[in-house]
Formats: sequence, structure tokens, C-alpha cells
Amino acid sequence: MGVNIWVNRNQIYLDIYTNGQRKREKLEGLTIIGNKAVDKETMRLAEIAKAKRAQQVFSEEWGLIDPVAGKQTLFEYVTKLAAKRVRNDRMNRVRKYLKAYPGGDSIQIGQVSEKWVKDFQDYLLNDTKLTASSAWAYCSALRVAFNQAVREKIIIRSPAAAVKGISPPEADKIWLSADEVQKMAGVRLGGRLGDDIKRAFLFACQTGLRISDLKTLRWGDIEYSPMQIVKRQEKTQDKVFIPLNETAWKIINDKTIHNHKEHIFPNLAEIKHQYHARLYQWAMKAGISKKVGWHTARHTFAVLSLEAGGDIYTVSKLLGHKSLKTTQAYAKATDKMKRAVVNALPTVELRG
Repeated sequence: MGVNIWVNRNQIYLDIYTNGQRKREKLEGLTIIGNKAVDKETMRLAEIAKAKRAQQVFSEEWGLIDPVAGKQTLFEYVTKLAAKRVRNDRMNRVRKYLKAYPGGDSIQIGQVSEKWVKDFQDYLLNDTKLTASSAWAYCSALRVAFNQAVREKIIIRSPAAAVKGISPPEADKIWLSADEVQKMAGVRLGGRLGDDIKRAFLFACQTGLRISDLKTLRWGDIEYSPMQIVKRQEKTQDKVFIPLNETAWKIINDKTIHNHKEHIFPNLAEIKHQYHARLYQWAMKAGISKKVGWHTARHTFAVLSLEAGGDIYTVSKLLGHKSLKTTQAYAKATDKMKRAVVNALPTVELRG
């Protein structure tokens, strides 16, 4: 194991040998220019970079905490992860509570203990106005951050691993009956964006796609023999194969030829937010009092598919779920399946 400085064509590299393998990492911005004083300062900076990298290599080889990255604060690390996500994501929102919690914005990620995690959970549950569901969501975001830090070898293990998490209350799933979907289909939404919102929502009721996938859906994601969507999900990056029925195809088929890179819902693709209020108002116009959001369409697809006789494994695959347990929640959403099972029991005649 070793780290040395290597200069090639005036560019400075770190020559790293570890675990029987050699690699070279370019030190961006450090070059030899032929000026003695400047080059001396450049080599001094290279030596500092070498010392830090040697510490990291030693830590990686022995499975120890990264002595450099481990000194960043938990708040800084969460902020870095949040920057890669949508603005309203739970990883972004938990930062507000980290900042408000005593020492939450200054504790180094390598100093976080199991007790700190438990105390922070108690703070979210008892000292804020958050619901148990929101507190669970923010604690889950921190657990994701700790697990990522383990993968990056910043810490050896997650301090939350042995801490019992908050149990969230089971959320009610809002879905539409087939009659309610038809009612919404009968209400006109004005403007090009309104048209895209309407078509995308009804299309999701037939396919189970999330809003993130509707926004990024392109004509190249449609296969015509057989007719199906083949798309990598934005949320999980897993590929799903969803057959298109006649209704779904009619919703998007405008009888013109499209480039495979074109968005199917171009006006929806351009907006940065999700227009939940627009959906709720649309439902109200259709005489539906349920608080309809984009995920309602996904719930609707799941429930109606199960009611139509789809087995839970197939519906799970169509939704792109990694666990059947996630799909089973939809089976609880309706009495129709329960009644069908009970009504199918053999008849018993009472005699005597």
C-alpha cells in the first residue's frame, strides 16, 4: 500500500497502490509551469493532497472510517445528498429539523451515535408539530443518508442500524372506482397544459405510472409489437414492462408520427411542480369529493387491476414494486374483492 506523487507532461497525479492494484488520480488544477516559486507552492499542495489520500487509502483497506470525509458535518452531508433530489424531497426537508435541533447542524457524521439518533427521533416525535408519519419520513431520510455514508466508506456502520425506528401509521390509499374515472374523463380541462394533465392522469389510471415517469415518458418508450411501455422508472431505476390496452393507446394516440425522443406529454414535462391542486379541482368539478393527487391514478390502477382478477404478483410487477408486501396494501383498499370471495363460497341448504 502506498501513495506517491507522479508528474507527467507537467500534470501532477497521485500514484496509488492498494490491494495489489495500481491506479493514478489526476490532481485537478495542479500543474508545473516552469516558475520555480510557483512550482514549489504547487508541489506543497500536492504533498498535502498526497497525505490526505494516504489516510483515506489506509482507512479503506482496513475498513475504518474515512478520516477526511468523516469530519464533515451530518448537515453538510445531507445537504449534498439533497442537492441531487427534487426540492420538496424528504432529504431536503429534514435539513430544517437538523438545523433546529441543538447541535444538529454541527455534529460531524463520524460522531453520530445510536443515542444521538434515538434522541433526534424523540425530538421529532415530541418537540415538533410533526405527525408520526412525517417524523417517520424524516428519520427514514437520515437512515438513507447513513447507509449511503457506509457505502462510501465514510463510516463503518450506520448509527441508526440498531435503533428501533418510528412506526408510521398506515396511510389511507385514495383510489377511484371505474365510474369515478369515467366522471373525470367527462370533464374538460382547458389549455394545452390542462389537456396534458387530463390525458396523463387517465393514462396513469390504465398503466400505474408515477408522475415522475409520466413527465419523462417519450415515444421511444413505446413498443408496438406487442404494444407496451418499456421504461426505466425514475424513482427506482428498475425497468418495467407495461402492456397497453386499447383505452390507454387511444388516450395518447394523436395519429401523427413522432420522433422517439419527443415527450408524450410535452407540456407536463416542462413544469417543475406537480399540480395537485389542479387535479383536486378537476375531481370536484366531476362531483368527486376525494382529495385526488397524481398518486391516486397509480392507486386506482392497482385496485382496479386486482378487482378485475389480476393476481397480486402480476400487479406487483406492473407497478415495479420490489416487495409483494407493498402491493398487498392495495388489496385492503376495497371490499369488492372480499365480497367476491365470500359470495363464491359453496351454498349450504338448511334442512329439518
